[in-house]
Amino acid sequence: MLEKFEVELKRTGKSNNTVEAYISDVKQFQKWLIDSIGDNQNIDKITESDIRDYVRYLNTIVKLSTNSINRKVKSIVLYNKFLNNTNFSDITINLKSVEQRAVEDIEVKVIDDKDLRRLERIIELSSNKRDVAIYNLLLYTGVRCSELINLEIDDIVLTDRNGKNVYAYIMIRNGKGNKNRKIPLNSKTVTAINEYLMVRPQTTSKNLLQGQRGALTRLAINKLLERYSHDAHVEIATPHMFRHTSFTKMIKSGIDVKTVAEIAGHSSTDITFKFYVNSSTEDKQKAVDSLMNW
Repeated sequence: MLEKFEVELKRTGKSNNTVEAYISDVKQFQKWLIDSIGDNQNIDKITESDIRDYVRYLNTIVKLSTNSINRKVKSIVLYNKFLNNTNFSDITINLKSVEQRAVEDIEVKVIDDKDLRRLERIIELSSNKRDVAIYNLLLYTGVRCSELINLEIDDIVLTDRNGKNVYAYIMIRNGKGNKNRKIPLNSKTVTAINEYLMVRPQTTSKNLLQGQRGALTRLAINKLLERYSHDAHVEIATPHMFRHTSFTKMIKSGIDVKTVAEIAGHSSTDITFKFYVNSSTEDKQKAVDSLMNW
C-alpha cells in the first residue's frame, strides 16, 4: 500500500521532497513496528497505541526534537487517512488526541496500590489462570507488551525454591535494540505460570499466552486489561502503566538504578533516571498539595 500512497501524494501535487519525507517517515515507523511486535503482519493496521509507543521510542531512545517527532506523527496519520479512504483500514486516528496522549505518556503514570489490589482481586475471581499469569508477569517483571506476547515456552525456566531463593527466570529475546536479557521471577509469578501451564491449550504454537484463536496479540492484552479495569471500577490499566509501576516501586524500595535498568532492558541508566528517579505525575501532585499544609 505504500507504493499506492506515494502515487496518491504525487497526484495531489506534493513536491518530490515532501513525498520522499512522508514515505521515509512511514517506512521508519513500519520498521520499528515490525521490530516491536516481532512480525510484519497487519503493519498497515495502525492504532493510536502504536503511535504513542513510537513517540515514546523517538523521545527516549532516538532523542529526536519535538518538531521532528510531530512531523513523523503527522506523516503516519496522513498515511492512515489514505488507508481509510481506500477502505484498506477502518481504524480512525485523531491527531490531536495522539499528540496530547503522547505527551502525557512521557510522564510516568503508575497504578496506585488500592487500584492494583482491586484489579488483582477481580482477575483472581475470574478463575482465569492465563489472565492471572499475565497480571503477575506484567507487574513483577515489567516486560513490554510486545515482549510479553512474544514470550515462548522455551523462554521460561521454572525451578523449585532453594531456601529463600527462587532461580526461575524468563528470557526476553530480541528486545529493543535486538538485545536478550534475563528477568528473574518471584515465587508468586512462578506459581501463576505453573498453574496456567496446567490448563494451557494444546497447540503447536510456542507462544506462552494462547487464546481461542491462537497466540494472544497486543490488542488482545489491551482489551482484557480494559475489561478487568472496568469490572474493578479503576482507571483503565495498560501494559506500560504496569511497567512504570513495577520499576517505580523498585526504585522507591531502594533497588539501585543499574539493576533496574538491566531488568527494564534500557540501553542506559539515563533512561531509567528520566522515568523512574525523577518524580512521577502523582509525586508532583502530592508536592503541590502539601503546600496547603503550611
